[in-house]
Amino acid sequence: MTEHRPRWTRRGLLATGSTVALGSLAGCTTPESSAGDEDESDGDAEDSETYEVAVGGDGDFRFTPGTDEPLEVEPGDTALWIWASDAHNVNPEEQPDDADWAGHEDLEDEGFEYDYTFDVEGHYHYVCDPHVDQGMVGDVVVGDPDDAAVDDEAGADEDHDDGEEQDDHGDDGEDEDVDSAAFYTFDDPVDATGEDVVEIETRRGDSDEPDFVFDPWHVTVDEGATIQWINTDGVFHTVTSSDDVDDRRGGGETFDATISSEGDTFEWAAEDAGTQAYYCSPHTAFMYAKLEIE
Repeated sequence: MTEHRPRWTRRGLLATGSTVALGSLAGCTTPESSAGDEDESDGDAEDSETYEVAVGGDGDFRFTPGTDEPLEVEPGDTALWIWASDAHNVNPEEQPDDADWAGHEDLEDEGFEYDYTFDVEGHYHYVCDPHVDQGMVGDVVVGDPDDAAVDDEAGADEDHDDGEEQDDHGDDGEDEDVDSAAFYTFDDPVDATGEDVVEIETRRGDSDEPDFVFDPWHVTVDEGATIQWINTDGVFHTVTSSDDVDDRRGGGETFDATISSEGDTFEWAAEDAGTQAYYCSPHTAFMYAKLEIE
């Protein structure tokens, strides 16, 4: 970062004294099948079963079944993932050598469905990329794998993930009482006028802040300034525009960018005066912000 481009973090300015469910799924889309589904006829179709997996049910970062206990199926059975909340995907990380499960890496919202037919016996492990840090991982056990340690492995993964989740929520636990509506007063914007480029970080929140924040989350900039968002926490985020800070669903008309890894950036030119609200889709409940463009 060059010396003439200060990073306008609220914490830095304060330090210097500056002001600155699985609900009703009626009307779901037609399930999207992977290429592997075309081979369902290899087995006895009459004996095959379809098992539903709730994705983010009740607003929790869980696959049900899958996270707390593995989904157990037989070769030829189909798993049907049904999105019960927004901004999730199904990304395989481990599978048998002969398997070719590609998963569904695109982020989808409530009501989406995706299915895959498992033909190869073994243990499959997958994650939701935006929420893996919150323990949103899943396991599928197909048939009776020769590896007698599969159950122990699945249990170890569960314990490991639960441990990570507990650690995360140990940090987040202090934040659970933070009311985002009360936290974001939007009455004291950081003054970044006079800057050609204004940088906004994504970071983990402090104990008195939501879990993740844009920093600064309320900033005044000049018309024509370039806004640069920088991922500094290594967590999957989006920068999604909205007409109103209280309306954080179905946005993205003005901009919608993914900054998924540490160091990722997104730039946008603030060409029109007014207020521009935006939010992070995976963390829409508590990660949102405003630009005041003058």
